[in-house]
Amino acid sequence: MAQDDDNHTLRIFVLLFVNSFLIGAAVAIHEQELWFPSEDNWFKVGGLFMMASTFVQMIAFMLYKVFFQERMEDQTYIQSLVSQSRRGMKKMNAELQKFQMSLEMETRKRQFEKAMEGQKEAMENDDDAMLPLINLDNLR
Repeated sequence: MAQDDDNHTLRIFVLLFVNSFLIGAAVAIHEQELWFPSEDNWFKVGGLFMMASTFVQMIAFMLYKVFFQERMEDQTYIQSLVSQSRRGMKKMNAELQKFQMSLEMETRKRQFEKAMEGQKEAMENDDDAMLPLINLDNLR
């Protein structure tokens, strides 16, 4: 969200910069009388300024489309690929940990079953049924 706000702020500053450039270019063109004739009527001068700034803005827009928009789209695409790969890696890591825990639990289960089988066999083999099933000295 903050990155979108930063992008909007950057676009606003670029737009303001381009507009100030357009006004300056129109004034410079009028001052040098390159495009405009020397004119005393301010309505005509304003119309000529608007024509000059529109012309310069069209050129600036074409340059933006050709050089910058594709690069920005490529950068956005690359950022989305990176974030997707990070999410995929986190998911794979979680699945790997889950698998490792299940293997560990399976190993413990087998060990417990072997111990139970051993105790069961020991109980069946002993003639004296009064012996305790588990030797308490081994648990310490």
